[in-house]
Amino acid sequence: MRRTSRLLLLFGIGLAVLTFVLIIFLFGNNPGGGTVTPSAPTARSVVVAVSDIPLGTLVTQDMVTGQSKPADAIDPDTLGDTSQAVGQTARKAIVAGAQVHRSDFTAGAGAVLLNVPTGKEAMAISVNELTGVGNLVQQGDYVDMLISLRGEAFPVVQVLSDGTISVVTGINTLSVKMPVLLQGVQVLATIDAAPVAAQAAGATAAPQEPTLTGANKLLILAVTPAQAEVVLFARTTGTIDVTLRNPQDTALTANTSGVILKSLVDNYGVLPPQLIQAILPKK
Repeated sequence: MRRTSRLLLLFGIGLAVLTFVLIIFLFGNNPGGGTVTPSAPTARSVVVAVSDIPLGTLVTQDMVTGQSKPADAIDPDTLGDTSQAVGQTARKAIVAGAQVHRSDFTAGAGAVLLNVPTGKEAMAISVNELTGVGNLVQQGDYVDMLISLRGEAFPVVQVLSDGTISVVTGINTLSVKMPVLLQGVQVLATIDAAPVAAQAAGATAAPQEPTLTGANKLLILAVTPAQAEVVLFARTTGTIDVTLRNPQDTALTANTSGVILKSLVDNYGVLPPQLIQAILPKK
């Protein structure tokens, strides 16, 4: 009987010790009791404009700096590191001391952002499914540009004895030069004439086979100022076609002599029209 009492006593002491240890472990660092919750950070680093950054400015390292601000004073889309802002173009004016946001470098809904290479300018030409490789040219592609000009672009004239000028008629009026314009031109962006409604709404459409729609498409090209003048002349005077290049051929150039009717006859065996003279019976 004494032995049983001793065992019960020892068991009770052990249980009391275990309970005490658990209490110390759970509540020792939280005197008030309850659940221990980690404290939220009181401040973090954000990007702030050092000086005014006008609209359209390319942000450099000296224009922005990191600054610690209280969490409740930080805007939702503020950048956290200056590397996220350097090299970006400001799409809004940013005043000195203001937080720099992601939205400061994005245009409005539906806008196309262009990253124009140094020394180049962006210029648009309109193509259709025939002149623009089935409208399959995409942003980042490289194209060659061809031009076809009708005879009225360079009329053949003769000066008569009285000093007057007469336009010579009956000459084939079509001349094609490839590439009279440019080779290896990069496409900065494309703009469809009529975007698909599902794409405009942000929905993901199932891939479909290309179909003919008859719609035009704008190609935004990267050209030098001198090339822009040539493109403008071609765009307003003749018809521009583009051909799609293999990305590995962007640095290659080809020398071509152009094509006129005589070239087709002499080099490709195209038969020229034959003049048929009718002999009328004598009266």
